[in-house]
Amino acid sequence: MAKLTEVAETMRRFVETAAAADEPPPESAVPTNSAATRMATTARQSYQKTARWMLAAFAAVGILIFGSLPFAAIADVELRWPESLWLVGGLLVAVAGIVAAVISVSLVNEPEDVSLGELDCDLRGLQETDEKGFLWVDEKPVLKVGRLSAAWNPRIAARIELVNILHGPESSAHLGPNLGSERPASVTNLIQKLGELESRHASLAPLVARHTVAIESYEKRTAALKELLEELRSRMGSVLDTELNAAASMHTATAAKLDQERASLTVKKQELAEIDDQLKLYHDHRDLVLAESGVMQLRGTFRLARRILAVAAMLTLFGGTAYALSLPGAKKEPQAVAAPQVAASPAPPYETGLPAKVVVHKGTTAATDLPPECADRELQAIWIGDDRVPSIAGPFRVVVTEAPCRGQLTVPKGEGSFTLVS
Repeated sequence: MAKLTEVAETMRRFVETAAAADEPPPESAVPTNSAATRMATTARQSYQKTARWMLAAFAAVGILIFGSLPFAAIADVELRWPESLWLVGGLLVAVAGIVAAVISVSLVNEPEDVSLGELDCDLRGLQETDEKGFLWVDEKPVLKVGRLSAAWNPRIAARIELVNILHGPESSAHLGPNLGSERPASVTNLIQKLGELESRHASLAPLVARHTVAIESYEKRTAALKELLEELRSRMGSVLDTELNAAASMHTATAAKLDQERASLTVKKQELAEIDDQLKLYHDHRDLVLAESGVMQLRGTFRLARRILAVAAMLTLFGGTAYALSLPGAKKEPQAVAAPQVAASPAPPYETGLPAKVVVHKGTTAATDLPPECADRELQAIWIGDDRVPSIAGPFRVVVTEAPCRGQLTVPKGEGSFTLVS
């Protein structure tokens, strides 16, 4: 029974832990890009917390069922086939129900698709494709799975709904503009668009840096030539005309190259800014798509877990009932209780005394008859009944049997307490 109590206590602590409130996640150094991402995070936490509440309720029912079953009686069972089939089978079915409950809740905590590549792979498992990509008929996705699979598995049904949202007539609102050509936009188009923009950004960024460095170099060169021209003009003479003309030509050429580099840098910066704007736009759409898909997938998983948990509860109930009914004594008729025989009246206990416990308060008259260590503590004694049982506060007369306090003792009222030992 001690082990059963420990098991029940462990399950109780598990219930409290599972149903406990979530701790807020730590603040991230990177801010979220949109409200959709924050809403998706809130929805995910809500689904997972609800799933833990479901498991906590299931565990509470399990404690109620198995806590009332006499598991210790299984030691008295002699396994004989097929008589013991119900006992072993019921126990296995109940354990299978508990395992199914744990698995169902662990599904809700399983991470969803966190990248467009994973999402695209999942969608390709649901929608027909050809060499050009996903297939549509009348602007509707052509699905691989049937309605029966969707009706049986809520997770598949949620993913089919996700296909109809992302690859439906309003796909551009979710995936971004200017993605589809002959066919509606798809997650594959968004991946390709992001890859194209990233490639263009990667090729333009070094050019902008190169033009920036060249401009700095030409600016320094122009400033140096300008100082040289001013110095030469301050020393005008026939000898310096040639040097002055050469410096002026070099200054003019350097200034022209500086203007050319500035013009090129302006063009490249404009192109890079346009690409950055497009990247930000499509990255926002990517976050929106991942948030939508995460919530949709978790919704389907939650519905599947709820269905599995209901089946698990039934398995646990039926298995526990079958196990309990298969234990020894579960079906036996209760034996008739024999009528009690009238025994001879025992001798009055007053002849030999009744065991009692007494306490003598320190500083009283009765305490002077006892050693100091015997006061204000409970002492074993025998009450010789020569009258009715005294009250708790006395007065009473007893024989103390506990060493070193042995001896007859008379305690006035209020100087001690008296209690019979049943």
